[in-house]
Amino acid sequence: MPKGYIIGLVTVTNPEPYKPYMEQTGALVAEYGGRYLVRGGDKNVVEGKLGHDRMVVIEFPSIEVAQEFYDDPRYVEVRKARQENSDGVIIQVVGYDPT
Repeated sequence: MPKGYIIGLVTVTNPEPYKPYMEQTGALVAEYGGRYLVRGGDKNVVEGKLGHDRMVVIEFPSIEVAQEFYDDPRYVEVRKARQENSDGVIIQVVGYDPT
């Protein structure tokens, strides 16, 4: 079964009220078997324009598990801090499975 990914491209507009989101999300990600592949970090745009400051890539065991994480009531509540204090786009994508 292919892995599932959540990709976020985010520009934080209010850093202080955004912090609870960053502090609380990691434990929920881990609870669903997810792991961060990218969380902020230095980047180098080699083609085109990137319209956001932060990039996050989280790997889950499957796209179904990624959706379960996203729908978890605890995440629904904590993500309000992200939604209210940043601009961005969140994408779910099925990983490549060559078999």
